[in-house]
Amino acid sequence: MKTLIQASTLNALMLGNFDKTVSVRDFLRHADTGIGTYAGLDGEAIFEDGIAYKATADGKIVVMKPEDGVAFGTVMAFDENAPEVELKDISDIEALKQALAPYVSRNRNIFYMIKASGVFKTMHTRSCFASEKPYPTLSEVTKNQREFHFENTRGNVIAVWCPQYVNGINLPGWHFHYLSSDKTQGGHILGLSAEHLHMKINRIERFDLTLPQNPEFAQRDLCEDLSAKTAAVEGVKK
Repeated sequence: MKTLIQASTLNALMLGNFDKTVSVRDFLRHADTGIGTYAGLDGEAIFEDGIAYKATADGKIVVMKPEDGVAFGTVMAFDENAPEVELKDISDIEALKQALAPYVSRNRNIFYMIKASGVFKTMHTRSCFASEKPYPTLSEVTKNQREFHFENTRGNVIAVWCPQYVNGINLPGWHFHYLSSDKTQGGHILGLSAEHLHMKINRIERFDLTLPQNPEFAQRDLCEDLSAKTAAVEGVKK
């Protein structure tokens, strides 16, 4: 039985709880693949083959140290023996979601993670600069996010699907990050297109959540419905 390992909650991140929840070393102790962000909301995290990468707001990819902090994220020990399937005619991110829909429709109450590789005709990503205390909210930070447009880039999409009932704990539906094969491009995906992709999907039936221990987290009201603000953060900046 596979386990999704999560650090912090989405609502805590939305409200500006950007402190370290767990170290990279501890986060990847039983995992090798996933997505997230680092302490201070410093860039976008892509965990691939047991290595922690950071897509920075100045367009670089950095390998993180074991002692560096993860503010929020989800990882797992990805089963590479999962059957590989081909996805064709991915015209945009909504087409990718539609192509993935059959693989989650049989059970929308568990978690999933995918790795989808290929050459992307277009790839639109974003990343944020590091914040300092007192931290703003995530909505405020993303007003100054940096966006990147790549063409004919080869790499991997790593994405997590979460069921609707974890709204506020994580993002219901799909959350996509990208890392190029040459480790020079990446980030949170806002848009993409590809003629065909090779995809593997893992079903995940267990969930392991580590909560922040900083004093600010203890004072947060995590019951507020932030779904509208979350949707705005996940979309393309106007």
